[in-house]
Amino acid sequence: MKKRDAYFDNAKLFLMILVVFGHFLQPYIEDHPLYNDLYYFIFTFHMPAFILISGYFAKKGPKPIKLLVKKILLPYAFFQILYSGYYTLIGLQDSFSLDLGIPQWSLWFLLSLFCWNVLLHLINYFSAKKVLIGSVIMAVVVGYFPIFDHFLAIQRTLTFFPYFMVGYMVPKAWIEKIKAYPKRWIAVVLFCGLFLFIKGNDLINKYWVFGSKPYDEYLNHPSLGGPQRLIFLAAGLIGIIAFMLLVPRNRYFFSNWGRNTLTVYLLHGFVVKGLRVLDFDVEIRSTELLFLFIASMLLTAALSSKRVGQWIEKGKQVLQPSL
Repeated sequence: MKKRDAYFDNAKLFLMILVVFGHFLQPYIEDHPLYNDLYYFIFTFHMPAFILISGYFAKKGPKPIKLLVKKILLPYAFFQILYSGYYTLIGLQDSFSLDLGIPQWSLWFLLSLFCWNVLLHLINYFSAKKVLIGSVIMAVVVGYFPIFDHFLAIQRTLTFFPYFMVGYMVPKAWIEKIKAYPKRWIAVVLFCGLFLFIKGNDLINKYWVFGSKPYDEYLNHPSLGGPQRLIFLAAGLIGIIAFMLLVPRNRYFFSNWGRNTLTVYLLHGFVVKGLRVLDFDVEIRSTELLFLFIASMLLTAALSSKRVGQWIEKGKQVLQPSL
């Protein structure tokens, strides 16, 4: 059995903690400018980094469509049904309704992951460099077409596809250089610059970083959407580089938790959405902010546990019959 790379397990674990923390923080971002800036700072790079890592591990080449359906689309359909039922139960939906074309909340990632792997088949006809250039062009152009919205997560899929292709194309030697690079202070400089960029942008809203809507739905001047998207694609790469410079290389007691980040991603929404329904009237100060971060770490660790992983594996055996 091939030995797992502790560096990427650590990277995925820390990214997952940021995902959970960002979702816990979201209801409070209007309470204080710092929380607002911190939220958008995190969202600038954490999902792009996950997507880049997904592309990096697709280096073996395009997977058969049949396998992608089994490994990605079937779990997507299962959790789409599960979340629809859960939202009805807790009152986020008036009645049960199921639309497989409109992903529930965070499930867009599964649908997009399927599409990125399908789009990777383009390298059978074009060079990877041409596909990367085409992905950037598509990311910019798709925002000008209002017909592409939440349906099948097309906006997000095409907006973030360049990160997947960058991950696919980045040489392993570059990753090794980042792992061994001794000047970690550069990461702090990059992160500070990125945070100041977010802080100085008074016009930013969540759709700048979500990439889920066409330009005319979130920009006063939609014609500037293309340059705006290019700027944030670059900002995401800067954040990814800074993050990867800080990821520890060695294996620690927590490293194995990074094996199950997709499980955490799929399950943490039940906790986050359930707590939002309770609508706690809490003023978030520095102490509470620290508590939210600790809670994010604990929830990530709990959902990454071996027992939860075994439950998911049993579910997969039921969900993935022979095709």
